[in-house]
Amino acid sequence: MTFGKRTTPFGARPTIPTPPRDSDGKRRIFGESIFAGPHGTMLRDMGFALDDPANVLPDPVDVDRAVQESLKEQDQLRREIEAELLARHGHNAIRPFFILAEPVFNSDLGQWLIRVMRLRPYDAWNLVYLPTDRATQRIMGDVPMHPLQSVAPIDELMVKQIGQFRTKWVEARRKAEAHINEVGADKASPVMEKFVAYSDAMPQQIIDHVTKVKPMIVDLIADVQRRAA
Repeated sequence: MTFGKRTTPFGARPTIPTPPRDSDGKRRIFGESIFAGPHGTMLRDMGFALDDPANVLPDPVDVDRAVQESLKEQDQLRREIEAELLARHGHNAIRPFFILAEPVFNSDLGQWLIRVMRLRPYDAWNLVYLPTDRATQRIMGDVPMHPLQSVAPIDELMVKQIGQFRTKWVEARRKAEAHINEVGADKASPVMEKFVAYSDAMPQQIIDHVTKVKPMIVDLIADVQRRAA
């Protein structure tokens, strides 16, 4: 399973416009031209610097590196769990089930999660390990078997719910930009500060939401399997 690939259909308009590169080759949410103008004074007064990590958009190579690091760490964690299960119980057939799977991460929505929210797809918040054979299921307790395939209704629900987070963020940004254009940079600091705080808090809100629905989704899979049996 590979996350993070961009799969925008031909003719589709990107949800989040890509800023131009600055003189050093980096892309920034607030670039050199903004910092050189009246908005730059406002941003500096807010303690926001040109090269703040939150302001520098990762290039595709940086995105790929973050995704691969996430995958490598997940593989290491899986091997550790497998080793413990084998040592203690003699069975260790497990596989990660991702709450936000390909329909989320292999889309523009996934690009927003990775590039703007800085969320990595293979991290623990987004997965649960499920057994792939009955012997391992018995030692893991009350958990369902891994479905070994994408579960379309769950994927559709997650696309809808995470899409709502993005819609709210895009609308909040639009309102902040409109306010700046209306009243000017000097008077817009409170609104801009509010948006920055809102944006900074959203990744954890997404993680909290996935953490909340994760046991519900596992219970749903278990219920479907019980009924089928």
